[in-house]
Amino acid sequence: MSFLSRTKSRPDAAVIADHHRATGTTGRVLATASGPKVEILAFADRFAVRVGDDWREVGWHQVQTGGWKAERDEMHWRLTDGSKDAVQLTEPRSLPTVFRERVQATIAVEDRFDVPGGGAVVLTARRDLSQRQPTLIWTAFAVRGARMEDPQVKALAEEALARLRADYDF
Repeated sequence: MSFLSRTKSRPDAAVIADHHRATGTTGRVLATASGPKVEILAFADRFAVRVGDDWREVGWHQVQTGGWKAERDEMHWRLTDGSKDAVQLTEPRSLPTVFRERVQATIAVEDRFDVPGGGAVVLTARRDLSQRQPTLIWTAFAVRGARMEDPQVKALAEEALARLRADYDF
């Protein structure tokens, strides 16, 4: 593939202007992606998604899991509040790499432990990248079949979270 046939890497000025009009926010765009009726702008502290005419912004620290599924041309994410979303992208450009890097940049502490009955719990302390002196935002979530609704799992997670907070929360 010739460098002349690559897709443009510069953000579309009209998309950036529309984002600014809709949200009132600005910033240096690190990556862009697009799909049918979808635009994504990645900034240092957040990403913005336009589906149709509606923009919404998500802080990188709010992303629990997510990434690029190339076999489906899909960018997907699950937030720390449990909500999830996915969009089809025909032009992912560098967004999958930037997405992974920015989410990782929010993680100050991460620990994982197996729970009785199978599965595991992941504990994280994240920083809001929009803040100069961010406080740590602690979360616990179940993976591989564990359920936070299980009283034993919940108790183990709370105990482990308390230990980590005592060690790392300053």
